[in-house]
Amino acid sequence: MKVIRNIITVLIITGHFPLFSQDDIDSTSAIIKNSDDPPLDAPLKIHPFSIRLSAGVPNPLTSELFRKRMIGIYEVNLSGNIRIGNYFYAGLGINNTLLSVSNRTKFAAHTKLQLYGGYLRIGYDKYHHAKMFSSIYLNTGYSKGFYTNVLNMSSNPHNLNVEMTFMQPTYSINFFSEDRVTLGFYGGYHFMVWNFDPNQINLADAGVNISKFKTSGNASYWLIGLEMYIGLGKL
Repeated sequence: MKVIRNIITVLIITGHFPLFSQDDIDSTSAIIKNSDDPPLDAPLKIHPFSIRLSAGVPNPLTSELFRKRMIGIYEVNLSGNIRIGNYFYAGLGINNTLLSVSNRTKFAAHTKLQLYGGYLRIGYDKYHHAKMFSSIYLNTGYSKGFYTNVLNMSSNPHNLNVEMTFMQPTYSINFFSEDRVTLGFYGGYHFMVWNFDPNQINLADAGVNISKFKTSGNASYWLIGLEMYIGLGKL
């Protein structure tokens, strides 16, 4: 019996009596390489559909009074997109932005500006290699919003509603965590066709010397944050 065992051992080692068939090896390889793994090669085109989500912090830039006396709390964007070329895409999205009067005012005003908007997006994805791509896109849309916690509204009331059109060119860098999912960073510039009016929120009552600042010009802000991409459909 000892001789027989030795012969079988030699056959296994030399490959004459393999423990696993080629089919077993292929099946094991398929299990190891599952659909959730990041892609091995850069695709020839992007997914037919995609969901793109981003969240960042706005930083007021213009006009002067808007930049000096408003601070950004958050901006969130969600869009659904379709492929219109190998690497071009277009979609529709919604966003929500919250800004606040700076706490550096004399009476620590807590006035906030809440904005809700919808936009059309057009963009282009550029693959640097299989697991990383950049996206350049433009959001163009319309926002409506309102102020809350305005000082002295009972004695000096105003219409607290605002509305505007906007454009937001953005660049993002994205890294695959799975076959269809990326996480990354983005930065953009949000330009509003809208003038910040300090009298609308009784800003002078918060101890701000409005005459020291220029109040003309459209408001804008730059932003930076995190972005997520989810690809849908077959490549």
